[in-house]
Amino acid sequence: MNGWDWFEGLASAADETEEVDRAHWRQCFGTSAGQKVLVELERSIIKTALGPQSPDRAIWMREGQRALVLQMTRLARGSVNGGAADKG
Repeated sequence: MNGWDWFEGLASAADETEEVDRAHWRQCFGTSAGQKVLVELERSIIKTALGPQSPDRAIWMREGQRALVLQMTRLARGSVNGGAADKG
């Protein structure tokens, strides 16, 4: 082993552990009830907009909700780095 070679083994082991740790997201939201929950969250948070009269704090809160719903969708679909969950 030279330089950073020792790190490669740790990174792949961490990836495997994270995949196992995230399996519960797919188990929960992979059901028909879980899919209905995600669809409802996307409909009520992602696909609605606040009006121009909305105060800044409401816009910030909505953006936080939006980020949470997108992250939940990514984890439920098994994507860690985004991409597919943002399209819909």
